[in-house]
Amino acid sequence: MDSIFLGMNNSNQIKLLLNKLESGNLGKYLSQSELDVLIKHSKIIDFLPGEIILKQGKTFEGIYIIIDGQVTITARIMGQGITNIETLGPGNFLGEICFIERLPCPTSIIANVQVKCLLMTDTYFELLSAYYPEIKYKILEALARQVCGRLKRMHDKVTDSITNSAMVSLSFFGKVVHTFNQPKLITFEEASLNKEQLLKLPLFQIFNNDELDNLFKNMELLEASKNCKLIHQGEKKSSCYIVIHGAVQSSIVHDNKLAKLSVIGPGTLFAGVACVDSDSSYTITFSTCEQAILLKISDTALTNFQENKPQLWYKLFNLICASLVALEKSIDKLDIRLHIEAYNR
Repeated sequence: MDSIFLGMNNSNQIKLLLNKLESGNLGKYLSQSELDVLIKHSKIIDFLPGEIILKQGKTFEGIYIIIDGQVTITARIMGQGITNIETLGPGNFLGEICFIERLPCPTSIIANVQVKCLLMTDTYFELLSAYYPEIKYKILEALARQVCGRLKRMHDKVTDSITNSAMVSLSFFGKVVHTFNQPKLITFEEASLNKEQLLKLPLFQIFNNDELDNLFKNMELLEASKNCKLIHQGEKKSSCYIVIHGAVQSSIVHDNKLAKLSVIGPGTLFAGVACVDSDSSYTITFSTCEQAILLKISDTALTNFQENKPQLWYKLFNLICASLVALEKSIDKLDIRLHIEAYNR
């Protein structure tokens, strides 16, 4: 592995790299001057064929973007050795789950051929918030789009497995309960909630007072009983929810069967795929798995923030991106679980 910090003086290398990034996926989101800022504060790292770029179970403080070459994502499954999950090429981000969630890598990434990557460290990415917030937002937008594309591919793979699995089909009663069980608007008094206490939740700490005022003016407080569907199969409207009390389950529903992904607890924002990709043909559904109190940010409010409150929107999108990355991790785990079940059969 060789690394180079380009800085300000490697004009020929910067120009060459700029042309590659501009013609790739990142060039759809960042202007030439924004790409120039990114390059001058990042490292170029070369990997040899067979070299491990990221190792499963290890932490890493940064994120890679492939410039040249091809990599394979692998996972070590107990009792079965190593399983190949996906192959990625130029323009793709690597290590987004450990980067966003600050957790050990859930998979390994191995260079198939000689690979050249751009490395953004955690420190630099946080500096973007202070000096170039729009660049940080655009990078997250590109990342979120990649995550949604990967969710679509993994969703299709998982639904094929669900079709051929021995999963029990949803009962008629269960479907009826989900259909008629709707959340209802309530007040803070009715929910016995103290707004000042809510503001102490970690996810609200990134917003200033004016942004919090705008946020709360545009959110709805909802009470939802168990088995209340919040984001439906096939839903195209963008929306976000913040769990205050209770819990919400994300799932994939296909062929009248339900595959559980994860449980989302209090103090967490979750977002529908439509927040980034409203044209997508797939949906991850979200339903309460116990009685819950939630704050909802509607598609109208999200559009308003995006068009009129850019600084608030950038911070909110950071949470939306984190929500989608968490989904990516969950669907990877489901894919591995279904792989094990198929192997055991």
